[in-house]
Order: sequence, then structure tokens, then C-alpha cells
Amino acid sequence: MPHNDDDQINYIRLIKLALISSPLFLFMIYLYQMEKLTAQELVIFTIILTLPIIIIIRYFLEKLAALDRQATLQIHDSNITKDRQLLLMNIMEKLSDPLLILDSSNRILMANKSAHTLLGDHILKQEISVFIRNSDLENTMLQAQQTGEPKSCEFKFGRPHDKDYLARVHLFDLTSHQEGPPSQESVAAFSHQNHFGKKYLFLALYDISAMKRSDKMRADFVANASHELRTPLASILGFIETLQGPARDDKEAHSRFLKIMHDEAMRMSRLTEGLLSLSRIERDQHIPPSGNVKICQLIENARDTLEPLAKAKEMRIGAPQSDEINIEGDYDQLTQVFQNIIENAIKYGREKTDIEISITENTMPPPLKTKEVIITIANQGAGIPPKHLPRLMERFYRADSARSRNAGGSGLGLAIVKHIIQRHRGRISFTSEINGTTTVTLALPEKNS
Repeated sequence: MPHNDDDQINYIRLIKLALISSPLFLFMIYLYQMEKLTAQELVIFTIILTLPIIIIIRYFLEKLAALDRQATLQIHDSNITKDRQLLLMNIMEKLSDPLLILDSSNRILMANKSAHTLLGDHILKQEISVFIRNSDLENTMLQAQQTGEPKSCEFKFGRPHDKDYLARVHLFDLTSHQEGPPSQESVAAFSHQNHFGKKYLFLALYDISAMKRSDKMRADFVANASHELRTPLASILGFIETLQGPARDDKEAHSRFLKIMHDEAMRMSRLTEGLLSLSRIERDQHIPPSGNVKICQLIENARDTLEPLAKAKEMRIGAPQSDEINIEGDYDQLTQVFQNIIENAIKYGREKTDIEISITENTMPPPLKTKEVIITIANQGAGIPPKHLPRLMERFYRADSARSRNAGGSGLGLAIVKHIIQRHRGRISFTSEINGTTTVTLALPEKNS
């Protein structure tokens, strides 16, 4: 068909010319038969008269070809649109974060697999308030509907334990053209459900519980470190003021106060060294250790270093009975691990008792089939209540704060141990009986021969 007015006028003129040329052509044939025209003249007149018909046929053929190309392009575009829709749906379905599309009544129209896992299998066509009752989330969705702008909020939700979630709400408005018409994909996604011309909410939920815990741990770390440093520092400053004032000439007070100041300064030094050590370990935690460590020899060296401390409490440290085993590790860091654990066993063990150390090998089940070294260190003492066991390796956490400080602990030893074991791709666990045996179990991968 003609595309504009000029094409249409020319098209009509050609048709008129074709209609007029038909009787003229018959008249030319008649003249030729009456020998009024030569054959050459008839051919010339025939060409002139049939030219409009040829033009019309060519015109129609071009238009048919154009329509065919347009139809082909439309089919191609339709296939691309369907492929994009399928791709978007697959991406939405595979995302680990729950995603939902709600109508203007906050009923759930679409939900990905993660949303079904979080809220249940039968959530479609139900109001979201049936599954998540939270005033902050409801107010955020209302604001997004009223303003048309993206909104977000944090809220707690979960079964059986609450988790922290960040909700991001976007208005999906198919009636608004302020920022241009909706995309072809957007229209196609809803047109088959007769949704065009309506408003929807796109709701994304992000689990930020780990981030919240990390923020709390950082805040607790700063608070605890400040407290641990402030206490001995306040004691030292107090004794200095006393020595400069009332006890200026008291030699007995000088000796007693200087000893206390020395102990407090050493406590701050241990704490500072622990913080620096922990920082270095965390910095290198992503770098696998590559040294060759003879684990039995390393433990015996740590045992010999701490032998005087054990003798002061009349305790005996047993020697591990095992053939020499090699593991891939950092010698200095592993030495720090076993010195910390054996030192804790001495500090918190009962006088005149033994500390038992054993080493065994274990083959991991298929498909791994790798070997690991199991080291256990056990002492006899007051024991650790079960509620404290999961938190023993937190920074500055103490099951018995007064006893730990009296023993000279900084609260960082087991945190350092945990990060070193993690760097070595190992495991550590604790078991304890009240007024009985406390056992530390470490598992480290054996070096491949």
C-alpha cells in the first residue's frame, strides 16, 4: 500500500493510465489488421501502452517484498523479546535473594524460588502481610506507591530465629510515561495477563544478618580493646600520681607500686602484641602456607618451652606417641597455636595433674580420600560450662573474666588460634566436663607425599 499522499496520487494516475491504455491497445491491433500500421509501429505503441502496467506490477512486487521483510523482522523481534523474557525469568529464579512482584493491593503475583523458600509454597495471590507482619515494611511500600520513588528499610523477620533484612521497594508503573514509554519487554511481560495500565511493586529482600553481626563485632572489638587498654593504663597513672604525691618518700610503697605498674605494663604489652599478631594473621589469611612442618617435633618443642610453667604447678605434659608426620604449614604460626593451647591447659588445669597430648591420622571419606592429622590436648580442671563453648574463640571473650585476667590472659589467644587454623584449612573444637576433662581437638591436612 502507498505510504504517503504523493505515492497514493501517483498510484491512482498509473491505474487510470493502465485503464485508458487497454482500449487503445485493442484499437492499435485493429489498425494493424487494416494495414494502417506497420508491425514496427505496432511494437512501439504496444511498449508505450504496456509500460504503466509493468510499472504497477513492479510497484506491487516491491510492496509485497517490503511487507514480507517487515513481517520477518517482526517475527525476529518477537523471538528476541521472548528469549529476553525467558532469560530474565531464569535470572530472577536463580538469584539467591527473594524477589516478589505485588499488585496495588500488595498481593503477591510473582515470586522466585528464594522467596518461596523464605515465605512458603502457597504465597501467590496472598497479601504479603499474611507472611511478613512488619509496620516498617508496610510504611515503606506505601511511600513507594505514593511517591513513585524507590524506597528501602531494614526489618527483622524469620522462623524460628529473627534475621536482619534490607527491603528495597520499586514502583513498576505501566501507566506513567514521564520517563518515556514502557519497554517492549515490560509490556510483553504483562500484556498476556491483561496487566497493562496498572501499577506494581517490585520487592527485593536481602539478608544482612552477617553484615550486622560483623558491624557488632567491630564495635565490640573497639570497645573491648579500649577497655582492656584503659584499665591497666588507669592503674599505672594512678600509681604514678601516688608516687609523685603522698608516697614520694615511702620506699616500701615504691617497691610495691613499681611491681604492680610493671605487671600492668606487661599486660598492655601482651595485649598490644596480641592485636598486632591477630592483624598480621588476618592480613595473610587468604595466602595458603607452603612450608613443610614436622608436626610431632613442633609440638615437642612447644612442650619443652612450657615445661617450667608446668613444673611450677607440679603438672606433667605428656609427649605425643606417633611416627613423624609432615604437614604443609607455617612453622611459626603453628608453634603459636600449640603454645597458646598448652599454656591455657596449664593455666586452667588443676595442680598435680597431667596434660595428655595425642596424634593420630585419619583418612577423609570419598570423594576426598585425603589424610588429616588429628591432635588432641586434654587437661583436668574446673571445666567450661556448655553455654561458653561456642564463643570461646571470640575476641576478648572470657568464660571466667576474673580468673582469666588473674592468669594473665589477654582474651585474644584463642581468636589467634582460630584464624591460624582457618588459614591452614583445618578445624578446631572443644569439649569439656565440669570438674573434669577439657579436650581441644585440632585437625590439619597432611602433606601429600
